Amino acid sequence: MHRNKLKSKQKLDMPGAVIAMLKANVMAYVVTAIFILLGSIVLTYTNASAAVENWIVLIGIILSAFLAGYDTAKVDTRNGYKWGAMGGTLYFILFLVLGTLVNELKTLSIGAMFMIAFAVIISSTIAGMISVNYGK
Repeated sequence: MHRNKLKSKQKLDMPGAVIAMLKANVMAYVVTAIFILLGSIVLTYTNASAAVENWIVLIGIILSAFLAGYDTAKVDTRNGYKWGAMGGTLYFILFLVLGTLVNELKTLSIGAMFMIAFAVIISSTIAGMISVNYGK
């Protein structure tokens, strides 16, 4: 029991945690880009509607946020939900910044924006919990 108490009292390397969070989000955006390309290919080379592309991109965003939360939570042995939520929050903030820069957020309704934010936070939080529990 004494060993577990010492393990939980270890200091967290915050610069390392920030770097890990940024790396996790870069990898998550690589996955997002793959899903956006996949959606564009489906829309271009099939008779699918734009709604199919939207669903592919939404699933890609959810999986990418899951990846960001999972990788971010690896920095600590506890509080995976907090680390996962922080990774997902950073993912969503970057989503807003990039969407604003490419001028694509104007086409999204506020309801769709809240739905994306909710999906990102939930999936990254769950991923953080899974990451901490499988990291033991």
